[in-house]
Amino acid sequence: MIMTAFLAGVRLLRTSDGAEVGANVIAVTVLVALCALLLALVVRRVRACAENAARHRPGAVVVPGYTTAEMCDLAAVAGASTHGWLSMGGSPVAVVVTADGFEVWGRADDAPRWVVRREPGAVAIGSGVYGSRIRRAVRLDDGTLGAVFVPAFRPLRATGGMVGDDVERAVAVLSGRGRAPLHG
Repeated sequence: MIMTAFLAGVRLLRTSDGAEVGANVIAVTVLVALCALLLALVVRRVRACAENAARHRPGAVVVPGYTTAEMCDLAAVAGASTHGWLSMGGSPVAVVVTADGFEVWGRADDAPRWVVRREPGAVAIGSGVYGSRIRRAVRLDDGTLGAVFVPAFRPLRATGGMVGDDVERAVAVLSGRGRAPLHG
């Protein structure tokens, strides 16, 4: 997004005459600054969600992520709140690994919204609707309740849906085959 704004600004400056250049430089600078501020805010929100869940579950493994569009329906099945979640996905979420389940936490929650039981095969790589696109995601399913989220060990990349190997990493961590620091 920042690169697109920058390239648009360069193009605008090339086609401007001398009188417009100053105004265009200011406009492009403001646009780039707003994009950077927005991205910093989004990254901070997902980290704050994971940190909040970690405070309530000291020592537990926490996987940060973003909701998918499916999460609102899955929350309804669980009888859980979707307060603060976008129906199209992209809201901060944290999944906490406990001895008997996977707790799904929202950004400022004092308790998990619901818990998916740890069952054989409950953790898998799948896909979910994230914004207007289908992305690789982590699927949790115990036969009754479930969750689908885009992991965000690298929140800035995940914001754009570029999860890389984060899905495999999250599946390994949730399955007990890998380690995950809170971030990074």
